[in-house]
Amino acid sequence: MSRLYTDHAALYDAAFDWDVHGQVHAISALSGITQGRVLEPMCGSGRLLRAFAAEGFDTVGVDNSREMLALAAARYARDGLTGAWTLADVTNFDLDEACQLAVCPINSLAHLPSSAAMEAHLHAVSRNLYAGSSYWIQLDLGRPAGVDIMQSWDFLYEGRTLQMEWGHLGFQDSFELQRSRCTFPDGRVVEETHRMKFWLFDDWMTMLSRTRFDLSAAYTGYGEEFAPLTVSESLNGQHLCWHQLVKAG
Repeated sequence: MSRLYTDHAALYDAAFDWDVHGQVHAISALSGITQGRVLEPMCGSGRLLRAFAAEGFDTVGVDNSREMLALAAARYARDGLTGAWTLADVTNFDLDEACQLAVCPINSLAHLPSSAAMEAHLHAVSRNLYAGSSYWIQLDLGRPAGVDIMQSWDFLYEGRTLQMEWGHLGFQDSFELQRSRCTFPDGRVVEETHRMKFWLFDDWMTMLSRTRFDLSAAYTGYGEEFAPLTVSESLNGQHLCWHQLVKAG
């Protein structure tokens, strides 16, 4: 088994590379800010942060992968951007100054292994944000629909077209087992299997009640259009919806 995120950071980056400028415009507009410092925990190669930096925001990425932070810094240098990078556990970190906005896309927080880890993470982000600031996360709520659900797409990597497959393998307690697999044109495969915690709406709201964050709004998560969703149990089953958490004063 291979760790895609660390051992093959550039491969992972290429597989999940798409234009996010529309998301940046929507998030900043709905947050009511046009400048300031943006934090991304679990930033990886900084794909979302690069789009914020291109719009003139100061950015800081936090990740526990040296490989990903090195890749993020290289991507910034290639694009003539500047940013700050912190190698740290996202459940316990402190920045040199607070931020006006935080973002964490594509279910990254589901990799946190327990409710205690999620609570510690939210406290860490909270103490690095100004009161009234928003933390935007994409997090699926509700148990996924089924097993053996597979998605696949092609992507370019070092001049070659590769295929990425992603799918559900099963469930254990409150965790979902997933597999990511990259296939090269010559048939070589790089894959990993990992567990992701799933949250139900009621459990998520109980978690937030123990933090300084309120779930202010929720939006559909595809493309540039952020259509509002009702904050209720109806969020269970909404794939990759955005949660706007606002830090109380």
